[in-house]
Parts: sequence; C-alpha cells; structure tokens
Amino acid sequence: MLVSEYDRFVRESDQSVELPHDEQLDVALFGLSAEIGSLIAALKKRLLSEAGKEAWDHPNEEIVEELGDVMWYCFSLARIANPEKTINIFAHDIANLRREISAPDARAQRIRGVLDHQKWEAFLKRAEHFPKLTRNMVFEDYQNLAFLTARTEKRILTEVCIAVIWQLAAELFRRKLPEIELELNQALPNRPMNDVLGEMAWHISALAKTYGLSLSEIAQKNIEKVSYRQNRDSPTPLHDAAFPASEQIPRRFEVTFVTTEKGRSRMYIGGKQLGDDLTDNAYDEDGYRFHDIMHLANAAKLGWSPVLRSLMGRKRKTDSKVDEIEDGARAKIVEEAVVKVVHSEGERIARLMRPQDTSSPLRLFASREEITFRFLKLIHQLVAGLEVEQNRYWEWEDAILEGYALFHQLRLHGQGTITVDLGTKSLSFRPQVNRTFACAA
Repeated sequence: MLVSEYDRFVRESDQSVELPHDEQLDVALFGLSAEIGSLIAALKKRLLSEAGKEAWDHPNEEIVEELGDVMWYCFSLARIANPEKTINIFAHDIANLRREISAPDARAQRIRGVLDHQKWEAFLKRAEHFPKLTRNMVFEDYQNLAFLTARTEKRILTEVCIAVIWQLAAELFRRKLPEIELELNQALPNRPMNDVLGEMAWHISALAKTYGLSLSEIAQKNIEKVSYRQNRDSPTPLHDAAFPASEQIPRRFEVTFVTTEKGRSRMYIGGKQLGDDLTDNAYDEDGYRFHDIMHLANAAKLGWSPVLRSLMGRKRKTDSKVDEIEDGARAKIVEEAVVKVVHSEGERIARLMRPQDTSSPLRLFASREEITFRFLKLIHQLVAGLEVEQNRYWEWEDAILEGYALFHQLRLHGQGTITVDLGTKSLSFRPQVNRTFACAA
C-alpha cells in the first residue's frame, strides 16, 4: 500500500479537524496514549498466554487491530503537530537513524558494534537515497530498511518495543507539563515531537516484523475497521425486504408510551396495547421500564428487532428457517441481552463522566465519543450468526445514540409518542399522547 494513500485516509477520517488546533493536538495525544495501552495489553495477553512460549509470535486479530490504531494516531499527530509543512515521519526517522549510526562519537560506535556489519552498511547505503516524500513510497520501503537497524530480535525485541513505546508516549506528554514541572522532572528528555513520532514508527514497524506482519497489511485492516464505523455511503438493506408486507416490520408507525402508575409503563400501537406493562425491575429507579424504545431504535436504524417483530405479529412464517433462527426465542434473547448490555454500559460511562444530578434523570450516551469501537465490536460478537451481523458499526452507533436520546425524553416526560420510519431510518419524539391512551392508563 502507498503511504500517501493511508495518509490521505487518516486525514479524511479524522473527526477532530473542526476543533481548535490545541484541542486537536490533545485528542491525538490522549488517543495515541490510550491505544498504546490497548496494544500493550494485547501483546501481554499473547506473551503470557498458555501458548505464549510456543506461539508468542503468532499474531491475532487484536494485535493487528491495535497496531493499526497506534499507527493511525501517529499519522494524525504528525499532521496536527506540523500544520505549516507536511512531515513524512518515516523519512524523518530514516534520516535520524542515518545520522545516529554514521556519527563519529562513542555512541555511534557502540551501536555499530552490536549491529551486523553488513546490515548497517546496507542501511547507510540505502538510507542515503530514501525518498523524502510519501507520494510513491510503500510501507515496506520503510519497514524493511528500518529493520536493518534492529539491535535485538524475536521475543526480546518485542519486549524492548513494549518498554520503549511506553517511554515514547511519556515523552510526547511532556508538552502538557507547565514550566515548573519541566524544570523539575528531567527523567525524560525534551525532544522534538517529530523525532519521537519517528521513533514510535520504528517500534511499531519492528513489532509488526516480529509477528510476520507487513505495515501495508496493518494499514489496510485499519482502513477497513475505521470505514466500517464511519463510511455511511452504504446502509444495510432492510432484512425483511423480500418477505410479504404482512411479515415485514411496518415501514412507518407510531408507538405511544404512557405511565400507568408510578414506576410502571405501557405501550400502545394503533389503539391497542403492545406487550405487557413494564417496571424497572431494579432496586433503584433507572427508567429501564422504557427500554422498549431501544427495540424501536433497532428497528429504525438496523431494520432488526425480533422482540418487536414478535410483539407486532410480524414473524416471517413463510420461511420456517428464518422464523426459527432470526425471529425465534434465541434471537429475542440475544436482542434483550444487547439492550441490557448497552444500558449497563451507558450507566457506567455516565456515572464516570457526569456526577449524577438527582434533580433529573441521568443522561446516557450523551455524545458519540462515549461509544467506543471496542464496545461496538462486543455487540457485533453478541449478534454473530444472525442477520443483523451484516449491519455496520455506524448503524449500531446511531441506534444507541438516538435510542437513548428518546429514552431520556421518555424519562423526563413519563410519556410520549414515537414515530418510527424505516424508509428514512429515523425516529422522532413528541411528548403528547392520545388522550384515549392516557385515560386507559
């Protein structure tokens, strides 16, 4: 893969571009640090697993994913830190390595002494003509050349990379220290950010090499992962489009939520009660009695809700296998499990980020940033084997965000009418309810 192609992808997929420059820099710094932590956790699990001694260098999906995330943030940070001039961190690192190895001082002599003589000579010869621009550079141009300067190998090199990457992350964060702390904390050097990023790139490249991975492969996987969450050009077709209208989730309908008594809610559709009355089923009131809004959100955003399909009598009985697998008891259990997991994650994050104001309900999933890729991946694993596995991560993200925006409105008002439109994949809320339903409640 061309480095310029990946660099362009990082620029286009960076959602912080509209923030002020300092905030962009902070997002990239914290993001890189967080992903380094995740990478090291993934490496640790592999190194310390039961198969660690024999299979420590067999990469798994998690390692490939985390390497890609760290590389994404390195490219992003390089762009943000150099707004006036494009920096190729690979070329920058090769130039630094060339100066370091060819210098006449004792340090350079020590480095040359531990390197294979043919390798460091080959490195210096090829580094002299290493391209400055990324236009025609492929990842392996850098990876293969940089690896000639590796001073250790195999598992030892992996452990060296783990130790050094932590240190490099700490160096990057020195820019956050006030003058007095920079003066008093001299355990780490004050180096240009580009030098640190170049060294970070070397260690990511070396880790990939020890696992038999190419940086191009890692970059491609990273593009696929990020696009699966961000690329909104291809929404998933409705799963029941080929079935009779009587077996489809209605393309547009309204559901009314009312409170029948304190802590108890009821749904109506077309003048008829939909499902049973619900309570929170919890010691503390948390509004879970309104969780059916998430089944409506799943229907609108994903075209999927075996629970709602069952309540509405829209099971696909013309295909016995689909009826059994996609619309049956197991699928309903999976959806209820997903809804509960999402609710629990929302409460966990909300309590961490926003101390609860007892005067109003706790707002869950107030922003897109509260939904991590790792959490979306967990949901994807929960629904494996079902038709909704085809849905993209951004569709799940939309279902969670909009579903919980309406969940919050229902908690505030204690009632409301939800309009669900599968054609436009939209949901809307109004606090008013039909007086007949309110009286029936």
